[in-house]
Amino acid sequence: MSFTKILSVNLKHNFSVHFILAIAVAVLTPVVFSISSLDARASAQPIEMLLPFIGTILLTPVFLPEQNQEIRDVIRSKKTDYLIVCLIRVIYSVAAVMLITGLFVLAMKYCECDVTLKHFIGSSASSLFMGTVGFSVAGLSNSVSSGYMASMVYYAANIGLKDKLGICYLFSMYSGGDFSDKYLLILLSAIIIAIVFIILRKSDK
Repeated sequence: MSFTKILSVNLKHNFSVHFILAIAVAVLTPVVFSISSLDARASAQPIEMLLPFIGTILLTPVFLPEQNQEIRDVIRSKKTDYLIVCLIRVIYSVAAVMLITGLFVLAMKYCECDVTLKHFIGSSASSLFMGTVGFSVAGLSNSVSSGYMASMVYYAANIGLKDKLGICYLFSMYSGGDFSDKYLLILLSAIIIAIVFIILRKSDK
């Protein structure tokens, strides 16, 4: 199966509903938080406290289509590597996270908020890492519901433990923390995703 075919089938059957839900989170965020005429620090609140859920929504269900063992066995019997299909899903899910985040930040700019490229990077980092938590647990446990639960527990930990989580703290921009932690969060997300694929590859052998 060609890359184009894999992409079109997955976008149509496996991704569209999650993408709509992620957009809904972004659309509803201004209902919870004001996004008008905010200074740089205040602008970080909505994009760090609500937008990270789009990462959970888009990345956690990467393994959902093959949750049924019989379906997974059929997929693995095909010529196209099952994990290659999952990697393609990760790539377009990450792209969607960045697209929605970018559009939201631009909307805040239009509403006269003091947002910059750092807000886009910081929000994307938080969304990607929160999604990575769900993705990794779902992949290693073969349970997407466990992935969602882990992501929610991690979010709750950020509220309860605050900056005790170090670079894994989601709200560092709003709390005035070190912005360089956001770059480390992106790197850590990539490393965890790679480790999950390596573990899954070895378990297939």
